[in-house]
Amino acid sequence: MKTRDWIVATLMFALGVVGWVMIAKVSGRREAWDSELYFSVFMPSIAIIVGLVSWLIPRQYGRWAFLPFLGQAVGAFVQNPTANLLPLGLIMFAILGALCLLPAVIGARLGKMRENRGATDPS
Repeated sequence: MKTRDWIVATLMFALGVVGWVMIAKVSGRREAWDSELYFSVFMPSIAIIVGLVSWLIPRQYGRWAFLPFLGQAVGAFVQNPTANLLPLGLIMFAILGALCLLPAVIGARLGKMRENRGATDPS
């Protein structure tokens, strides 16, 4: 993995951690997804960012879809390490990551088209 990819991967992971913790703090909820901000603001924002990153770096686009949710899982565990529903939460994070595969696939395909067009452009 290139240095740029590591930096972007770290940022995507950190985006998940920070988003989870900040939404929980701002809303006063124990878990971020208990707040209306999670599904109305944060999830659409993550989907857009995943699509953009996949457009810029189309290789292995699946990682861009799941890294923010891995970050959220770590943030949730750090906030409440004794959570008895954590296994269910991990399944939910995996499902939400799978939902973000759609913008990742779209972004990656558009990014590959952009790269191919640039490779065949004689200018």
